[in-house]
Amino acid sequence: MPSQLTDVPVDGAVRAEPIGRLLADPPSGQLRRLGRILASDRRAMVVAFTGTVLASLASLAQPALTGSLVGALQALDFGLVVRTGGLLVAAAVVGSLISAGVNLVVSYAGNRLVRRFRDESASIALRVPAEKLVDHPTADLVARCSIDSEKMGEVFTNGPIQALGNIVLVGGSLVQMLRIDPVLTVSAVALCLLALLAIMFSSSRLTGVSFERQEAQGAYVAEITRALDSILTIRAFVADRFAVGRLSRTSQRLQDASDRSAKARAVMEPLVQGLVQGTMLAIVLIAFLRVQSGALAVDALVAFFMYTLMLIGPIAGSTETVMLMAETLGALRRMVELREVTRVVPRDLAALTAELRVPDLAEWEQRPPVDPDVVGGDISFRNVSVRYARGGSGAREYAISDVSFDITRGSWVALAGTSGSGKSTILALLERFLSPTNGLVLLDGIPLESRDEDTYRSQVGYIEQACPLFAGTVRDNLLLGRNDITDAECWEMLERVGLLATMRERADGLDAPVGESAYAFSGGERQRLAIARTMLGRPRLLLLDEITSGLDALNRDQIMELIRSSTDGITTVQAGHGRFFTDAADQVLVMDHGRLVEAGHPAEVAARSSLFRSLIAH
Repeated sequence: MPSQLTDVPVDGAVRAEPIGRLLADPPSGQLRRLGRILASDRRAMVVAFTGTVLASLASLAQPALTGSLVGALQALDFGLVVRTGGLLVAAAVVGSLISAGVNLVVSYAGNRLVRRFRDESASIALRVPAEKLVDHPTADLVARCSIDSEKMGEVFTNGPIQALGNIVLVGGSLVQMLRIDPVLTVSAVALCLLALLAIMFSSSRLTGVSFERQEAQGAYVAEITRALDSILTIRAFVADRFAVGRLSRTSQRLQDASDRSAKARAVMEPLVQGLVQGTMLAIVLIAFLRVQSGALAVDALVAFFMYTLMLIGPIAGSTETVMLMAETLGALRRMVELREVTRVVPRDLAALTAELRVPDLAEWEQRPPVDPDVVGGDISFRNVSVRYARGGSGAREYAISDVSFDITRGSWVALAGTSGSGKSTILALLERFLSPTNGLVLLDGIPLESRDEDTYRSQVGYIEQACPLFAGTVRDNLLLGRNDITDAECWEMLERVGLLATMRERADGLDAPVGESAYAFSGGERQRLAIARTMLGRPRLLLLDEITSGLDALNRDQIMELIRSSTDGITTVQAGHGRFFTDAADQVLVMDHGRLVEAGHPAEVAARSSLFRSLIAH
């Protein structure tokens, strides 16, 4: 079925495309990456930049007014004292109000940015190819979608916008300091530059340390998510110590990474404080000599020191800013890595088609043109192989190898074979969870890989063994975001799958809560709800993966009869075990160790294949 997240609204519109483009093609430089993130919300960026500059200008006026106030007090000019004091208060109030407004704007912008990254990363995570889930399990994806996305708001609240304000303050302070005393200014600037260079040199490891901590934090979240997903199994096997031991190891890794981060902070913060204090002390000594020599008046000295504090302030806060931006860039790097996982290099389908051209493919060429957006149901595998994600183990390198067969639209096909023989791999190829390593899968004569993925999946029904339901209501689980299905159709389908009486007994009807992991429903009821959900989508191709495994004979037979009565004219491919699932099949495909060893009508295959006879013996 199609991903519903492609239409998730963000601030009243489709999810932010700039974020998707950023993750798909990030700039090489760190500053350019930060700039691209800010540019995703241009209005907030312009308002924040403008407000920050105005607030900085208001702050720059205050030292000059303070110096004038001191001079007026020395001259006992109380009228000037009142006027100057009023202007000083006004500058302070205006600056504070502007800063408050800017803080509100950047906070809201940061929250919007976090949401957009969450939505985009969730959309990406839901499209991770099945073969990549070995290296990126569910819990790892959860960490990247939540923890890493949350960091992105720092770009607005503690990043380049605040740096611009600091630049204005530093630049304005330098101009005023040069006007007051050029000699003292040169001395102060030289000392501040030395301090800044020392800080930049010392902070070179912060980005790496921050990334290591985020990786460790993601690993811990992943481990605890896995444990909670398996909570009933853990309790059943009294495996609490085992689970806690695994959590303890990942927790220790996180602690070690946090300790390295703390060590970096422990070194940086005293270093910055010492450099700032040393710089101020040196400036005070030089200023004292200038006052003693008569080159600098007291009122000018007061203003000079206030400007000096504005010059040194950004240096003092640089440690926190560097750490936050390092964490933000590390989070962005992890999301870019996630985006790279979903990048698929398209195969040369024309060349493959030409290479695999065989006589029995000629009939496809003679058929009338088909609509690539419509699923008919004719399926053809041509020399299809799928390599294991990590190269396989031992002599088994491929999940399936050199598999070829044809399925006629509207037929029921049973996939038989022992566990690990390749049945689920064939279903995964038909659902487009996997792509062939070699060979071609054709649907109605068109390479399956050339079809639009979402358009294709919207016409394919897939029911798996676990039949997962989602926390929410029964209606939520039946519709899965689709808005073209009425309540009446839902009730009709519930009646067809034998759940009408069960649902009528629930006071909330379609709004009845399913609950976490669907514990409120029995195994058979979950299967029936999953079937109802699938059939409401009116599939043109139905894929069934071991859907009756674990059910008693009565439920198994009822569910199989239910599906058979609902699939008239629909191409159906079912993987399973036992005679019951082949009884109504038009064709059976027998898999053994990744190879197709038999194909044909069930009775014919049973007559010549001892493997198939053993598979349907029970």
